[in-house]
Amino acid sequence: MNSENVLILGAGVSGLTTALKLLQSGHRVTVWSKEPDGQSPTTSFNAYAMWVPVKDDSDPRLEQWASESFSELEKLSFARETGVAMRKIFSLKGKQEEPWYAQSFARFRHALPGEISPQYADAHVLDTAPVIDPAVYLPWLHAQVVAAGGRFAQREVKQLTDCPAEFAAVVNCTSLGSRQLAGDSKLFAVRVQVVKIKPNGFDRVVIDDEGPNKRACIVPHADYIKLGGVFDEGDESLAVDGAATRDILARCGRMVPGFKADLSDILSVTRALRPERPTVRVELDRLPDSRPIIHNYGLDGMGYILSYGIASTVDGYLR
Repeated sequence: MNSENVLILGAGVSGLTTALKLLQSGHRVTVWSKEPDGQSPTTSFNAYAMWVPVKDDSDPRLEQWASESFSELEKLSFARETGVAMRKIFSLKGKQEEPWYAQSFARFRHALPGEISPQYADAHVLDTAPVIDPAVYLPWLHAQVVAAGGRFAQREVKQLTDCPAEFAAVVNCTSLGSRQLAGDSKLFAVRVQVVKIKPNGFDRVVIDDEGPNKRACIVPHADYIKLGGVFDEGDESLAVDGAATRDILARCGRMVPGFKADLSDILSVTRALRPERPTVRVELDRLPDSRPIIHNYGLDGMGYILSYGIASTVDGYLR
C-alpha cells in the first residue's frame, strides 16, 4: 500500500505517535477521537510515562519496540519543548538479584550504599532513561501531527463498519474503547489515582512495585511531581478518594526518607483508567469489506515505552 488515506481512531499517545509515523511515510492521515481536538485522553494524560525495559517471552516484539522507542525518546530529550527528560530511575527491590536486562542494557546498575532506604535490599537503577511529561509531550506531539498535515475531528465510532469507505485503512488505537469496538473481552480496566504536587527539587524516579510500600511511585517533572500508588480492578468510578490521597503521600514519604509532601503541596488529584490485557494486541485484521484494520491497544501501562516501535510496525503493515 502506498500513500493511502488512513483513519486513526484515538488520539492518545499510541494514536498520535502512529499518526506521525504514517505521515512521515507519505500517507494521508485523519485522527478521530471522542475528545475535542487538542484535548488529551485521560489515560495518556495521567500515565506515569517513564521508560523501563520490558520483555514478554510470548511476544518477542516488545523488547525490540521498547528499544526503538528508547532511541527516539532519547533524541527528543535534547529539545526541552518536547517534555522528555533523561533521569535516573530506581526500581526498589526486597532482595538482590540480576534483572533479565542486566547484561544487555549498559545504563543498568545496582544501587550504591546510601542511595536507598535500608528497608530495601537493593534497587535496579537506570542511569539514565526517558521520563516523559504528558502535559507537555502530548500537545507537542499533536502539533507535530498537524504540522505534518494530519487532520483531526471529534467523532466517536460505535462500530468498525462506521468507518467511511474513503479511508483505505483503519488503525484502532481506542484503548478501553476496544472492549466494545473490537468486542475484546480480554481487555479490562485498572483504576489508578494520580497526585500532582509542587516541585521540591527531587529529581529521580523511584518505584516500589513489590516492597513494603507497594505500589507507589514518584515521578518528577519540571513543573510538578507526580505521585501514584492506587491500582484496583472492578470499580471504574473516577471519583477521587481522599483517604487514598493521604495514603499515597504517606507511602511515598516512607519509600524515600526525607521526601516530604503534605496536603498543602497538592496541585491536583485525578483518577484514570489504565487499559490492561493478558497480551498486547498489535495485529493486522480485515473489515467486512476487506479493508485492512490494524489493532494497537491493550498495552498494559507500556504505551509510552512501546509507542515508536509499534508505530513502525503499523507502518510496515501498510507497505
